[in-house]
Amino acid sequence: MTDESMSKLVVQISGMTCGACSASITSAVSQLDGVSEVSVSLITEEGLVKFDHNKITSKQIIDTIEDCGFDANSVSESLLGSSDLQDSLITSVSIQGMTCGACSASITTSLENINGVSEVSVNLITEDGKITHDVSVTPEMIVGAIEDCGFDASITGSEQANVSHNTLTQSTIAITGMTCGSCSASITKALELLPGVSAVTVSLLTEEAVIKYTESQISVQELLETIENCGFDARLESSKSLGIVENDEEVIALQIYGLGEGVDVHDFQYNIEALFKSFGSGIVSFQLNVDSNVYDVMNTHGNDVTESLVNPRSRDSDVVEDGDHLINELTIVYNSSIIGVRDLIEKLDTIDPNISFLILNSVDQSSNMQLKLLSKTKEISYWRSNFFWCLVVGAPVLVLSKTQNTHFWKTKVIFAGLFWTTFIQGVLASYVQFKLGITFLKKFVQFVRNRGSGATMDILVCISTMISYLFSVLSTVVCVWNGTTSKPPLVLFDTSTMIILYISIGKWLENRAKGATSTALSKLISLTPGNCVIVSDIPKYESYLQSLRQEKAGETKLEEGENFPTKTIEIDLVQKNDIAIVLPGAKVPADGEIIFGDSEIDESLLTGESLPVYKKVGDKVIGGSVNGPGLLHVQVTKIGKNSQLQKIIKLVKESQMSKAPVQRYSDYIASRFVPCILILAFLTFAFWVGFCFMKSSPLPKVFQMEENGKFFVCLKLAISVIVVACPCALGLASPTAIMVGTGLAAKNGVLIKGGDILEKASDLHIILFDKTGTLTTGQMSLSSYKILNQKISDFDWWQLIGGLESSSEHPIAKALMKISRKQLGMFAEDNFAPMLKNFESLTGLGVKGELIYNKETFNLILGNKRLLELSSIQMDEIESTNTLLYVIINNECHGYIELSDEIKPSAKSVVSYLKHKKYIVGMVTGDNYKVAEKVGKELGIIKSNIFSEVSPLHKDKIVTDLRNKFGGPSNVKISFVGDGINDAPALSQADIGIAISNGTEIAIESADMVIMNESNDILGIPIALDISQKTFRKIKMNFVWAMIYNIFMVPFAMGCFLPLGIVLPPMAAGLAMAFSSISVVLSSLMLNRWKFDFKPDYDYKVDYENFMEFDLKGFDVDDFNRFTK
Repeated sequence: MTDESMSKLVVQISGMTCGACSASITSAVSQLDGVSEVSVSLITEEGLVKFDHNKITSKQIIDTIEDCGFDANSVSESLLGSSDLQDSLITSVSIQGMTCGACSASITTSLENINGVSEVSVNLITEDGKITHDVSVTPEMIVGAIEDCGFDASITGSEQANVSHNTLTQSTIAITGMTCGSCSASITKALELLPGVSAVTVSLLTEEAVIKYTESQISVQELLETIENCGFDARLESSKSLGIVENDEEVIALQIYGLGEGVDVHDFQYNIEALFKSFGSGIVSFQLNVDSNVYDVMNTHGNDVTESLVNPRSRDSDVVEDGDHLINELTIVYNSSIIGVRDLIEKLDTIDPNISFLILNSVDQSSNMQLKLLSKTKEISYWRSNFFWCLVVGAPVLVLSKTQNTHFWKTKVIFAGLFWTTFIQGVLASYVQFKLGITFLKKFVQFVRNRGSGATMDILVCISTMISYLFSVLSTVVCVWNGTTSKPPLVLFDTSTMIILYISIGKWLENRAKGATSTALSKLISLTPGNCVIVSDIPKYESYLQSLRQEKAGETKLEEGENFPTKTIEIDLVQKNDIAIVLPGAKVPADGEIIFGDSEIDESLLTGESLPVYKKVGDKVIGGSVNGPGLLHVQVTKIGKNSQLQKIIKLVKESQMSKAPVQRYSDYIASRFVPCILILAFLTFAFWVGFCFMKSSPLPKVFQMEENGKFFVCLKLAISVIVVACPCALGLASPTAIMVGTGLAAKNGVLIKGGDILEKASDLHIILFDKTGTLTTGQMSLSSYKILNQKISDFDWWQLIGGLESSSEHPIAKALMKISRKQLGMFAEDNFAPMLKNFESLTGLGVKGELIYNKETFNLILGNKRLLELSSIQMDEIESTNTLLYVIINNECHGYIELSDEIKPSAKSVVSYLKHKKYIVGMVTGDNYKVAEKVGKELGIIKSNIFSEVSPLHKDKIVTDLRNKFGGPSNVKISFVGDGINDAPALSQADIGIAISNGTEIAIESADMVIMNESNDILGIPIALDISQKTFRKIKMNFVWAMIYNIFMVPFAMGCFLPLGIVLPPMAAGLAMAFSSISVVLSSLMLNRWKFDFKPDYDYKVDYENFMEFDLKGFDVDDFNRFTK
């Protein structure tokens, strides 16, 4: 089976209601020749099949699924590894009507069947879906596939899939030949027109250009050629990475008002297209939908993004629709770093004074919709209403069933064989069965259409109630046929009615409990502000602000708000560089930087910080946090999906959409559950019928006491077996616990990226820490320095060092620049005198560059001892327990600098706590062994667990070597904790990568857990591990309870305890089944009572009598196995 012959099929499967459904499909498809891998998600109702298209077709796979009794539709089919990932889109969908894991699984399978869909994820609790697909898949196909499964769906957004990180690079280019301002202006304009270029600064005085650009979109050579094409010579001086560049593309859907008969649609379209072309690369694509006609227009500005968006609005939006088509709508994909949404709409409003535009997919609207979905408002209302109507209608049925054999009812006959009591019960039971129980009946019809495949709990309910109902109808017909007038016939109308009543109250309470599991996510979403106040005249504001600062009397006047104009706008209209006025007690509208004022900010729901954080001018603030007593002016830096709040919400939602690997066991059991229950019910009926008519000895008391006869008892026993069985408890065991656990972690400042991470984190053995910035503050201070060559003065020495490090983003470089400015008496905004050329960062060693200073050229190298040795410079070893940096100028060692780094206050307690909990703690650092051992000694990490002088490129190798040494991935689980770019490979290589939130974007993207806090502390690590353990323990407990319930209750219903006089009537069985699901959800909710016993300032002691310090370097796999046992 070659890669070329392998295809991937994504199928949407409708009709699954429990794990039994998904498991039956998995089993059937796996047996097909040519199928190599099958994955069926009950939550997302999707299936992913990898197969050899030379041996089997996608139609045969779909037919096999349908033979199992489910509806299946192809969502996508593609060759493995052949799709152009750059053209992949991620479409978000809002789905309404899902009630259990079977629903989400059927949607997942149906979507995966569409050709071009590569990945599908559906969240039952949040009622959201994310579909990754190529450009051939349209939104109509996605919505249609979901609606074919019997659910309502609407597109809420679409974006390009980030298949790889785009790195923002800054290059400095020397330019010769410029003579005036027009020269620099022509170069600037030419460079700004290039795709991927985000900022250009050309200096006529220094004859340099500093260019920021996305490396994946344009190369340095193209930049040089562009400058040379302008008639100038260009030479690259230096380049440095600025980290990951965020995707600034946003999608906005606008409804168009005023587009009547008097407006020429083609002229209107032409004007829009002309306007958008004037924005250049600011508009990626747009689609105009007018009177059901779709005009899909893409830009031609060098951007390869291809999108097709239809009706990207929330389902609760007040939108005028005509038939099945939305009329008069404009969908735009734009680059928010180039043009703001407010400016965009203002420009559109100038096209025609009679035409206006209204945002459809607004943040406020989306938040309200999500809150309704999370709180299960619609489901709770439906099942509550169903329960009360069942109660009103069912109560008389129950009373009549208990009194039908009294003298009063025996004499009330409509005609021979038809009694009034039977007629009333039949009419009321019919209303319950076919009106209030229509949900179950629809599922049963779908089950029949699928030829008996896809049995779920709803099918069990329908079968049991229909047996009771049809038996009662048949008994009534026989009574009428025989003309019986002595007593009413034997009926079970009360059984069918009461079962639906108990299921309704169970569903009502279950959805209320489900709504409570998403409390943490609901609180995060509710943080999104609805509007904000911004400065409407920024030039006037800046002038006024400057005068106020000079007068030092600004705050009072600013509060008056009379000296500069402001306006209140919807949060959707906020754009980058807006200046927002944040009043005391108000929410911060967006991520930004304080430019005026100071206050205390409450970020507890975002970072887990229990106390307000003091913020002043220059500090960053997070959108959604709550301002304290002070007035703040904030310049907006991030909006939309790139804001920290939206990133947190997205990450929490995605983590709650994922399944823990342990879920596959429940899916396997559930797939075989319903057929087994139906077989057991039949065997129960057959056994007791045979037992009653073949056994001569006395029967159990229940047969003797039942006045309606033995057959009646046998039938009720079979019905009890069908009713009492509950696959839903198995299906809810994992998702509800993950929902609560990840939400609880987010509330405490820890973002966990999925259920599989929870499972891995509950079984960790080794935790490796990066040193600088993780265990230490990373804020280097000068311990000492020594200049060995007196040819250079102190002043010149620090000028050269500061000038060299000014092109580096490393923590040590930042510290050296700060130290240099302090030594030179410079301010933070002052620049160093030397002109840097040919800067180069030497990974794991240091930096080097050529500097021009005082008309002299200096080749400067600054780095560690290994760099000294590689430079072939001999020098006596210096005894130091600090970070030691050598200064090499023109191939001579001119001195060294000693930098000290403080250990974080909580680091010692965290390390001792982890060791107390029997984790093996180690440290990995690029620093020298003396510094590493000094830090390790203070923290209680033994020498043999410290890996020093490790190159950043080899940190991941430490993880790999330890994993191989101690028995491989199946035997040992390793976590790595870090914060920098150089930690990203190790974070990815580890079983659990844990990143500190104020670290680099690359580190955070590579990690499995993110510790969110303002103080850059590592207290979140024991919190994350403890919540992971408690959550996974709860998942296992839920599974055990669900299994015990079924193992005990099914034999109980079968009559195994009849000899003891114990029987389970169908109505009691229905009540037990309804509350079994509720018990699982309530069990998961108990996680909210979690309390952490960690004491930040406590030195935890390890009991060394029973626990030996583990030696990572000296011990082998046998020692490890003994240790872990």
